[in-house]
Amino acid sequence: MADLAERVAPSTVYLQSDKGSGITSGLQQLMRDYALPQLQGGGPTFGTSSGSGVLVDADGLVLTNHHVVTGAQDLVVTLHDQRRFPAEVVGSDPRTDIAVVRILGEGPFPTAALGDSDTLRVGEWVMAVGHPFDFQFTVTTGIVSARGRRNLVEQEIQDFIQTDAAVNPGSSGGPLFDLDGELVGINTAIYSPAGGPVASAGISFAIPSNMAQRISQELMATGRVAQAGIGVSTRDVAPTADDLRPGAEVTRLVPDGPAETAGLRRGDIIETVNGDTVQGSRDLRAIVLARGPDESLRLRIRRGDRRLQVTLRTVDDRTLGSADVALPYDAFEWAGLTLTEALPARLAEQGIVLPDDREGGLLVLSAAPDGPGGQAGLAAGDVLLEVQHTPISDPKAFLEVVEGRRSAMVHFWRGEGEGIAAVAGLPE
Repeated sequence: MADLAERVAPSTVYLQSDKGSGITSGLQQLMRDYALPQLQGGGPTFGTSSGSGVLVDADGLVLTNHHVVTGAQDLVVTLHDQRRFPAEVVGSDPRTDIAVVRILGEGPFPTAALGDSDTLRVGEWVMAVGHPFDFQFTVTTGIVSARGRRNLVEQEIQDFIQTDAAVNPGSSGGPLFDLDGELVGINTAIYSPAGGPVASAGISFAIPSNMAQRISQELMATGRVAQAGIGVSTRDVAPTADDLRPGAEVTRLVPDGPAETAGLRRGDIIETVNGDTVQGSRDLRAIVLARGPDESLRLRIRRGDRRLQVTLRTVDDRTLGSADVALPYDAFEWAGLTLTEALPARLAEQGIVLPDDREGGLLVLSAAPDGPGGQAGLAAGDVLLEVQHTPISDPKAFLEVVEGRRSAMVHFWRGEGEGIAAVAGLPE
């Protein structure tokens, strides 16, 4: 283990970012335009946040988590040899929680060898390197506890590797290595019991390296991540006393989509995909999204008393219309933002810790850059706490306050600080 740590440590990095002022650019412009009083000291600030990353290219490309760098204004990368460089975010995707950062310095830089995460076995030893609680370049070890963990966080593409290596806040975005010193995962989330502190409980989750590599390549090439679809809408199978088998029942097929072309029918129950058991509609959606477009899938379906095997290829779901779009049951759109209730479990999974005197609120799942919310400076991972100085208790109360308004003042939480955004240009 000591030899392994010595070999892989040079490819790991420490990321620090300045989240900037708690007053968004939109509000700053409004204050200037209308000669409003300026806040003393420039108003609230978010301070700095930190995280981990791993070098995957000698020219200085770093893989990390989206939530580590979202909202970053001044990003600094510290190498294992303590050299420090400014850096920039090349691409970032909230749904996969993957981001690509480029070091603005002259290489070559030491890089990690990419492994094949598909070959990982449960029980195999792994090593994590990160910066928990800012204890820089901390090495922990454990084993692969499970593979294919899904449905842990709302509105994310998931196929996590579960390990018992100790991972804590500050380790997000850091690498997971196998015993050959190859990168097999990007540490991204931890499990903490409800009501307890956000700290290691012996259960951590990593994005498989194969998925991370695919996502990073798409971000570099196109600036976005294509989402896979098969052209179906489904519902969970209601268990009965005679049949407790899980699955997802097909309720709609997109004409000429992959599922219809492969011969699926309404009423078919999808039981497995590539051998993975489908527990329900969310599970099916997560499995498909994790594979990406243009991937071959083997489906076992139940049709009455018969079982059939079907093979199809995923496509970019932008070509399928709305059949494959699946949001959390309580998600809704406002001002170009996709919002859902900020339940404690959802916040804990994303490593978001609200102050003790704050509860409730709405979690931003995504923000359209050209929407009113995105233009006001709001981003995925923010938690809306108040609107028009009214605490947000639930989605219904929020919508009652903003109904009919052309603009709204929003207090929100990001990282370690509270900010204010003026959302304007709302439709009547």
